Amino acid sequence: MTFSADRNLFSRRDLLFAAAGGLALASAFPARAAENAKGVEPPMASAVPYIEHRLSHDGHMIYAREYPGKEPAYVMLHGFPDNLHIYDYVVPYLTRAGRRVVVFDFLGFGQSEKIAPGNYPYTFKQQVGDLAAVVDALKIEKFIPVGHDSGGPCAANYALDNPDRVAWLCLMNCYYAESPTLRLPEIIEVFGDPWLKDLAQAFLTSPDKMDWLLRFQDQHFQVNMPPNLKERFVGILRPIVDGNFASGAGPAFAQMTSQVRDNVAYNTTRLPDVRRFAPQVTLIWGVLDPYLTPAAATAIAANYPHSTVKPVQTGHWLMIDAPEEVAQLLLTEA
Repeated sequence: MTFSADRNLFSRRDLLFAAAGGLALASAFPARAAENAKGVEPPMASAVPYIEHRLSHDGHMIYAREYPGKEPAYVMLHGFPDNLHIYDYVVPYLTRAGRRVVVFDFLGFGQSEKIAPGNYPYTFKQQVGDLAAVVDALKIEKFIPVGHDSGGPCAANYALDNPDRVAWLCLMNCYYAESPTLRLPEIIEVFGDPWLKDLAQAFLTSPDKMDWLLRFQDQHFQVNMPPNLKERFVGILRPIVDGNFASGAGPAFAQMTSQVRDNVAYNTTRLPDVRRFAPQVTLIWGVLDPYLTPAAATAIAANYPHSTVKPVQTGHWLMIDAPEEVAQLLLTEA
């Protein structure tokens, strides 16, 4: 299957496969969510006043939170398999500096609408449309897209299409184009490689096997972490992910992961545009990430004419591991 920016190429079989995967993922999570309910510390963003928005894209509801402040706004994009709550610890530092911040859940994740399995093709193009719908509805004329993980390609491609709307671009531990440095987590490879569909199906038909795969992936994300960051991973990140799946994000996750390689191929065709991109690009990067490593950051940065890499001694979810430092780096570029 070849990715197209202009039309959806999911077959009915692909949609049903992804839907089944999402339901199996959801069934594996309630026990884990309860097991990890105790967090390291309460999310500080819950104490910061915000405005809730329920916005429309393609006739479906996107959930967003807006923290008022001065422009240009930070519009922060999550990846998979998480949601807007990964930014709960960094947002207060930005609002304390008086800045406007918007976080939202892509369709199928978090509190945004989850369309009945098999009835909606979640795609990377749709996510760029989600971002456009949010900033247009909130009348945000110029802003800083902050893209983490699979939210990185969304931020980058929106910026390429709308450079006059972008003050500068921030990428955090994400991927973009083909590169020798690109290494994806094992769970993404299992669900994203069409040659591994039989293996993926074996996991999907057994909640116990799926739970084993999820725990395997957890351990590998933590391989380079010191004890304090492992505590934050288990106490903060894991409940976000588990709660996300338990609330029905599985179908979106299964569909999106099945398109990652096609998305990388499409992004590679956009490298000539990347090399002409005028605004500043800052890559704030957790250097303990065992998959999207510092070498991956350097490879991405090399394609932009005006780029800087700022390393942070954290894992993949740097906004959870070191929120104050990440916020300061965001504010330094403003």
